[in-house]
Amino acid sequence: METKKLLFRYFLFCSLFITNTLYSQELQTVSRIGLGINGLDLAVELPIAKKITIEPSIGLGPSYDFGEGEALTFRMDWHWTLLNPSVHLGVNGKFIYNHKSEPKLFNSGNFIGLKVKYVSKPLTDEIHYLTNTLLTNLNWGGQRNIGRHWIFSYSLGAGYGYNLDEPYGLFYPAFDLKFAYVLPYGRSN
Repeated sequence: METKKLLFRYFLFCSLFITNTLYSQELQTVSRIGLGINGLDLAVELPIAKKITIEPSIGLGPSYDFGEGEALTFRMDWHWTLLNPSVHLGVNGKFIYNHKSEPKLFNSGNFIGLKVKYVSKPLTDEIHYLTNTLLTNLNWGGQRNIGRHWIFSYSLGAGYGYNLDEPYGLFYPAFDLKFAYVLPYGRSN
């Protein structure tokens, strides 16, 4: 009996999710390749409601380490080299609060977002102290189109980083700047 209720709730949730996705026509699905201070990524921004998007991404970028120390600069290490990147897997949810009802190119507008990102150890073993990390950011930002093929985005907020190899975490200031090329699949022209 409980299994049937659980399956019914799951089916209902999936149906509502799909219905919201199909009828949230104010926002667009935007696939892109981005490059910014937090690395290179491939992402798809999917509308799930009239003003809400979710953006899964995969990429390469800096490595992190969170450990005990006396100051924030001693407790958080950020390491970025082109030949020694880490794999990033993330999901970014955005509430675009000033998106008007007329179509805007590539979901331009200001947003409040929540981002969760897993960062692996570096792909090579040159630097041994960097660890598997889980980053969670609550941020405010904006996204603007630059012409018909490019997007500029920025965000600023607070984050919490958790070291998955040694149980330790800390709060830190979170920021991002990114330029992205919109892939032909994600264009409305």
